[in-house]
Amino acid sequence: MDGSNREASASRQRREEIDDLLSGTFNSILRIEEQSLDNRLTHGLTITEVHTIVAVGLHERNPMNVVAARLNVTLATLTTAVNKLVKKGFVDRTRAEDDRRKVLVSLTKKGRQVLRAHNLFHHQMIDEALADLSDEEERVFADALAKVKAFFDSQA
Repeated sequence: MDGSNREASASRQRREEIDDLLSGTFNSILRIEEQSLDNRLTHGLTITEVHTIVAVGLHERNPMNVVAARLNVTLATLTTAVNKLVKKGFVDRTRAEDDRRKVLVSLTKKGRQVLRAHNLFHHQMIDEALADLSDEEERVFADALAKVKAFFDSQA
């Protein structure tokens, strides 16, 4: 095999490894997140519902369209999710004083507890995942990950 064929083969193999790493990392994060958030605060919630709670925000009253945009879902999809979260006691829904057509959502005390637990999980996960990286490795990783994320965001 000549030099250019070896380089092409090595490049293909590296890209397959990156594909496996991206897919595996994504799946591992979801699995670990589901396991770590399976506690008394989040009992009965799906990971999608937890992420909806995160999108609502800690001390905010957000219009439904803002939360839908944060989640990149339709208003109809968010309405279904919010209905479930209202019934479970994690989200409050009210009408805006200035425009009664505008529906605002906010977290209940229970919802804020879930959000704090979720944020703590993410802080601990990142601290542990990056613990063995030098400052330079962490910077290079963050720069490369930002480029990969920008690509995926542009595909949405």
